[in-house]
Order: sequence, then structure tokens, then C-alpha cells
Amino acid sequence: MQLIDPLTLAATRDLAWLSRHIAEGMLLGMQHSQRRGAGIEFQQYRSYEPGDSIRNIDWKLFARSDRYYVREADQESQMHVCIVLDASASMQQPSFTYPELNKLHYAKCWVATLCWLLCRQGDRFSLLVLNDSGHHYVPAGQGDSHHRRIALALEQVQARGHWPQGSQLSAVWQYFEQPCQTVLVSDFFEASQDAGMSAFAARLHAANRPCLPLQILVEAEQTFPFDGELKIVDPEGGEIPELGAHQQRDDYLRAFNAAQRELAAQFAARECPLSVATVETPVERSLRAFIRAHGRIG
Repeated sequence: MQLIDPLTLAATRDLAWLSRHIAEGMLLGMQHSQRRGAGIEFQQYRSYEPGDSIRNIDWKLFARSDRYYVREADQESQMHVCIVLDASASMQQPSFTYPELNKLHYAKCWVATLCWLLCRQGDRFSLLVLNDSGHHYVPAGQGDSHHRRIALALEQVQARGHWPQGSQLSAVWQYFEQPCQTVLVSDFFEASQDAGMSAFAARLHAANRPCLPLQILVEAEQTFPFDGELKIVDPEGGEIPELGAHQQRDDYLRAFNAAQRELAAQFAARECPLSVATVETPVERSLRAFIRAHGRIG
């Protein structure tokens, strides 16, 4: 499989096209599962839209009307996946290796690709984007047109502010009243500072809504490969006084690794292991690793 390199990822803004391209590459050579029985029933015709598979065109109807129509079907799905995307300011952090690519754009590509895989499986999927400025929700749906709707919503997401706290989340719990699996995509920047994301995941777990976490980092956060004098800026706080890199490295790595162990332990206790991806890792590779870790998605 030919992997999409980070520079191509950063330069491509058409998420619908990019996610399909990545997903189709992942599916090459894989045996497609088949759903048998009475779960698939014809529902309606609709006009053909760019991006629809020609396999779904009703050619007999075309011969009679000289117009393209697509057959839509209701498919009994075993799964509804709600993807929760953290759109707080820390997600603007760019890669130091590929400055054109930041956490949020990587997350958008990853989410859009997961949605296309779910689309191919016939599953239902929804999107919830969160920060303290409010939230944006795309209700659950399935099929090609819903995938395009999700991709368009993702293209418009901008990172700002903080993860919402307390009463700011009261309006979103209605989206989890029906059974679903939740995929939480974030850098978990605030998790070591307060209980915001941890409390969110814990409440979902208590409601029997499994919360599968993907943490997105840049490699430099894991390795701290800096020299000289540094000015560190907290995107959700402020500047930290300048210090020498060597002076900070040991303390930083000790604190970072301790925070990672604590975060992983929180999710492990809920039997939802933490997956970690860096923006320098091809989306195909990190998505495959996520699916292996959470067989309920694949």
C-alpha cells in the first residue's frame, strides 16, 4: 500500500476525496465482510451526485428517463459511532518536521477516513465538535452523501479556546441517549490540568457508551529535541519564561511521561486502551493501529 506522506496530507483540503483515497488504499487486499439476511431493503431513488458509485445507478430507470438515479437502501446496522473532535486551541500545534501540518488538520483527515470505512461497512456515524465557544453536531446517518456532509463540516472546523467544562456540556448529552460507541479524538492537552476530558469519558462509560480514545501529538512532544534558549507558549494559557533546552528536557520528559501513564491508566480501567498517533505518522498506519486496538470498530 502506498502511504500518503505528511506534505500531501497538509496540501490537500478536499477531505471527501482524500479520505476515500486513503481508505480505498487501506482496503486493497482485504477481504470485505458480507452482511447476509433481511437487513438490506430498498428505500428510495435519488438523483445521482458526484462521488456516488456507478454501481448504485439504476440503469433500467436511466434507459426510461435519460437521467441518472441512485438506489438507496436501508441497511440494518450493528453500530452507531459518534466521533467527538476536540477543537480547542492546542490542536493548532504544528509539526516541527512538517510545519504545514498541524494536529487539527491531521485529526480531520483521520476522522474523515474512519467515516469512509464506516460508510463502506454500512454503519451509522455522527460528528460532535467541541470547544468552549460551543459545539457543532452532525446527526447520525450513513452512505456516501452523509460522508460528504461530515467532510464538509470538518473542513469548516477551526481550533480555538478550551475544552468545555461543566454546564457548557449540558446540551450535548442528548446526543448520547441512544446506544453508540464514541471515538474521542484529542491531544488531551487539558487532561493533566483538570478533569474535563476525563470526566466526559467517565460519564459516557457510566452510561454504557464506550469511549475509545485517540491522542494526537507531534513527535517533538514525545522527544523534546530542542537546543538553545526556548520560549514555550501555552496556546490555552500564556508564555512560560525562557529557559535553556537542556535545563528543561529532563523535567519536561519526566512530567510528560507521568501524564501519559496516568491518562493511559484512566482509559485502561474502562477497558478502552489509549491509542496515540503523531501527525508525522501516515493516517493509514495510525488508523490501522487504532482498529487493531479496538476490534469493535473494524
